[in-house]
Amino acid sequence: MKLVKFALLSLLVLFLVLTCLSFLFPSHLRVARVINVAASRERVINTVGDFNSWKDWNRFLSANTLSNVHISSPSGGKGAVLRSDELTIRETAVDSDGVSLHWSLKGGKEVEGGFRVGTSNRGSLAVLWYFDLHFRWYPWEKLGVFVYDRKLGPAMEESLDGLKQFVESSR
Repeated sequence: MKLVKFALLSLLVLFLVLTCLSFLFPSHLRVARVINVAASRERVINTVGDFNSWKDWNRFLSANTLSNVHISSPSGGKGAVLRSDELTIRETAVDSDGVSLHWSLKGGKEVEGGFRVGTSNRGSLAVLWYFDLHFRWYPWEKLGVFVYDRKLGPAMEESLDGLKQFVESSR
């Protein structure tokens, strides 16, 4: 019986320590990647804002990781939607600076993100792709911030490389 009490007390103390430790981490995380592209602003924004072109450069679609993909008509512009069994992506704003997106994941997670296009110092365009993640106070969520950058980052980098090749080759 003493062993059971000790185990329960140890688990409680561990949970409290992890909870207190999680308060040291922010409840907001931005995962972002940027690349320089030698193409027109209009070409870049039209490409990232058109879900039909995503299969040509975006690793999330080209890797066949999504099933039953359906793209709205029109496929770009405010209100355009890409739906699959795993997620729904909705364009919430499109302007000369970029495209804002709302991602709804299967498990109920909601993520804001998008693409911002600016001028770099080399005369090319800097294309920023970002995800804004918000976490509740739960220790397993807040301590999971380390996983998100490592999980999303490489796929974002590959996709941005694909975007660069796609918009630069079709100038």
